[in-house]
This record gives sequence, C-alpha cells and structure tokens, in this order.
Amino acid sequence: MINLLPDSHKAEIRAARTNVLLIRYIAILIAAITTLGGLVAGSYIALNGARDSAEQKVAENQQRVGQYQSIKAQADAFRSDLTVAKSILDQHISFARLVYKIADAVPKNVILDGLALDPQTFGTKITITASAKSFEDAAKLKDSFARKQDVFSSVEIQSIQSGASNGSGTDYPVKVNLGVVINKGAAQ
Repeated sequence: MINLLPDSHKAEIRAARTNVLLIRYIAILIAAITTLGGLVAGSYIALNGARDSAEQKVAENQQRVGQYQSIKAQADAFRSDLTVAKSILDQHISFARLVYKIADAVPKNVILDGLALDPQTFGTKITITASAKSFEDAAKLKDSFARKQDVFSSVEIQSIQSGASNGSGTDYPVKVNLGVVINKGAAQ
C-alpha cells in the first residue's frame, strides 16, 4: 500500500492519536485521584467516628470509676484490716495450749499452787509454786519440767520445805518453788 497523504496531514493524524491517548491517560488519572480522594475522605470520616466513640466510652468509664471510688476505698480499708488481723494472729499466744502442756508435765501427787502467765515474761525466769506429797514427788516435778524442753528451759528448784513441821494437816505438805524459763514458742 502506498501512502499518498501529505506529510503535514500525517503529522496531524499522529498528533490526534497522541492527544486521544493523552486524554485517556488524563481521564484514568482523574478517576484514580477521585477514587483515592474518596477513600481518604471515607477513612477520615470512619476514623473520626471511631475516635468520637472511643472518647465517649472513656468518658463513660471515667464516670463509672468515679462511682466505684467509695467501693475501692472500702476494699483498701478491708485489705488494711486483714493485714492488721494477720499480724495479730501471727503473734497470737494460746494460753490454753500452754496450760495444757504445763498440766501434762505435772506428775502424779503434785499440784500447782501458783502460776502467773504473761506474754512479756516468756523467755525470762518466773517462779512456779507447787505442793507435793513427798520430797521425791517434788523432785519428779523438777525432772518432768526439765524433760519438757519444748516448753521449759533452765528448770531449777529455788526452795523446798515441808509444811508438816508447822502442824498443817494437809495432803500435800511439801511446798516447792521452781524457777523456770517458759520458751517463747511454747504458747503458739
């Protein structure tokens, strides 16, 4: 095929084709910019809505927290009371258990006349007074207390005397004073 068109006309046809192609590219670019702009605007609107919703929830939660402040204060006070109670119970001294341990250590034919228990005297020497039927029973009391090392330490007879010499007709004529140290752990 022979091309008989003049060169100027050929140039105008080429320019027209290029213009049509450029117009298509511009239309595609405008459509892409419009689509991206729409997406950005939509995202902005959605994020603003989510932010407003989150701020509203934060405000509601702050209001709820304000309502629970009194309950939190009560819980803190209760926790503090429990801590105090625990420390008291950790220092708890069971005099009943201690009395049972001492009574368990008293041998037959001996009775205790006097026993003063005080938490401040634990670990220090105290005097226990007892009455016995004989000197042997008084010695058994000392030996029995000395064997109870979980309760007593440093057991010694301070004095021992017979009440039969002064004419008292009691069943337990021998009076004995024991010096003992009650261990701190014995009452717990």
